[in-house]
Amino acid sequence: MEQEDYSKIYEYESMGKEYDGEKACISLTSWKARINTVEKTLYSLIKMCPGFHIVLVLSKDEFPLMEKELPDNLMLFVENKLIELFWIKPNLKSFKKVLFTMDKYRTVPIISADDDCIYKFNYAEVLYNEWLNNTSAFVSFYRTYYNGISHTGGYATLHPPYCYGNVLYLLQDDTLDITEDDNFYTAIRYVKNLNECICLNKNFNKVALSHDEKEPLHNLYKNNKTTTKEKINKIINLIQF
Repeated sequence: MEQEDYSKIYEYESMGKEYDGEKACISLTSWKARINTVEKTLYSLIKMCPGFHIVLVLSKDEFPLMEKELPDNLMLFVENKLIELFWIKPNLKSFKKVLFTMDKYRTVPIISADDDCIYKFNYAEVLYNEWLNNTSAFVSFYRTYYNGISHTGGYATLHPPYCYGNVLYLLQDDTLDITEDDNFYTAIRYVKNLNECICLNKNFNKVALSHDEKEPLHNLYKNNKTTTKEKINKIINLIQF
């Protein structure tokens, strides 16, 4: 499925800052329970990560009046063109964080950020500089494993340019029955043999502070009866390329 075909499934609309050739995009999402505090994260990203294009992805389904429903302190970043506000429809919860920005900006890495974090330093620059040494690799501060293969992931990860390819169509219905994006990415990497990962092994508290303890968009920790490996196996069995 080509990029233009996604317009038949998803709606895109942007406002605020336009991409100006920055070396990578920092992409994050948020939702109603955290929308009044996400400006803390955005402020830290603007302050700590100069030289990166910051994209906040929100759903029109969740905010049907769009910017009219957003807090003034968030809209100041948009109106002053400090960040790009990227509206999509429908609401794909945690999958909004990376995939839509990656689909729009296919030639640069996408670096994830979490909307409940205050970043302590230019973590994006650290990840990007490490990636320059191996442009096929995923780079993160945290390492996970699936079937003995290392997979970076978590609260701050650099995804190589358009590394997952045309996977958005997999999320257009409830076939996969998942909301945790990291397991989905691990499954895609496994199927596509994208196993080059660099882990910098930094504890979360060395990279960021959490400013919000509300529940996340995914359900990774709610169903303890199903192991992470079982969830990934299920995704692998359902996806086809």
